[in-house]
Amino acid sequence: MKKSILFILFALSCICGFAQSIDPVLLQEMDRRTDDEKIQVVVIMKSQYDRQQLGRRAAHYVTRAERREFVVNELKQFAEASQYELRSTLSEMERQDMTTEPKVIWMANALYFSATKQAINDLAMRRDIALIGLDEKKYALFGEESRPASNTRGITSNVTQVNADQVWNLGYTGQGVVVAVIDTGVNYNHLDLADHL
Repeated sequence: MKKSILFILFALSCICGFAQSIDPVLLQEMDRRTDDEKIQVVVIMKSQYDRQQLGRRAAHYVTRAERREFVVNELKQFAEASQYELRSTLSEMERQDMTTEPKVIWMANALYFSATKQAINDLAMRRDIALIGLDEKKYALFGEESRPASNTRGITSNVTQVNADQVWNLGYTGQGVVVAVIDTGVNYNHLDLADHL
């Protein structure tokens, strides 16, 4: 009797541990969806590159371009190696129409793709995944049609701090007004920006 109770407790603790890898917001979305629907998810791997170690190793390179190339290559190789088994599983799930082709976010050792509820639950059983979360778009102020925030869109705290939301109620919506931000802290010679200005 004691053995069976211990086994049940062990099994429940394992199941609860695996369920924790699914974000509560995603669990709520899963409750709203049918079994055949695919949900956009982000999967974050448990294995993460030690950023301090990466910084120390990159410091050995003389130029900024060399350091950048080293860091990019190192993070891509790390993500590829740590995601290898998972990507094999995802390929099989894709063949069974349980997932879509994953896109790799090598900077964070993560992936995003669409998956059925069954695929999400199966992935939650893996020990190499830290978190499976809902990949959702959020609109802080205005949507594509430039309309004021509705109940489905949140207002950021900086807007309420300057009482902009109260001005909107007076009819001043900013429609047709061009706003520019000039930030002297931008290094326009930075490698990521120089070719895009």
